[in-house]
Amino acid sequence: MSGRLARRQRAFERIYQRHVGDVYRYALVVLRNPQDAEDVTRTTFFNAYRSFCAGERPKPALNWLLSIAYEVCRMRGGYPRLDRIAAAGTGPTAADVRRALARLPLEQRAALALRKLEGRSNAEIAEILTITVEAVETLIFRARQALREELEASLTCRQAELAVSRELDGRLSHRGRRLLRRHLRVCNDCELFAGDQEAQRHVLRALARLNVPTTLSSFFGSHSICVQEHKFLAAAASD
Repeated sequence: MSGRLARRQRAFERIYQRHVGDVYRYALVVLRNPQDAEDVTRTTFFNAYRSFCAGERPKPALNWLLSIAYEVCRMRGGYPRLDRIAAAGTGPTAADVRRALARLPLEQRAALALRKLEGRSNAEIAEILTITVEAVETLIFRARQALREELEASLTCRQAELAVSRELDGRLSHRGRRLLRRHLRVCNDCELFAGDQEAQRHVLRALARLNVPTTLSSFFGSHSICVQEHKFLAAAASD
């Protein structure tokens, strides 16, 4: 390995160590799946290294890397499987917010991630997304509005669990069933919960069909009560 190549690799490694966490967290907010975020992070730094070797040295480096990560996320597209992280309180959980974010257009998610996660200014976001500052302001406004509407039109995990119980009892409205189906399509934990509840219902129904043991076939039978109790009940009946 030549000395020039070694110096280049050491320099890029310093950039990598300084910003790999920022790129990964950004990709995780946008794509909502740890494995996808890892793939995007690797691709981002691979693309960045090729540009670095070609002599590109943008400053600040993090904005450059996030701009590359945004393009990688945009190329991937889609809405990957979401995971759930429980949170305290009665409002939406972190997972509820992430699911609502996943339904937003990629550009809106990217802008919110840069603002909320990275604390970027409108000017920096405009540079990363290669749009104007005015477009960034409009994008963030629409993203916040759309996120609020998504949360209002969706069930939280707690609401979904209650809806599952109501559905099993036949007390869930048509709209409630529609919202529950929508929630279960994107929430693995609640889907598992619904499956467990359905399985428990089948078990309880099976128990209800069990044959009564022969020892309980008659209250006054010799197998159900002892002789002394039988005599006591007979004497009480004759009084």
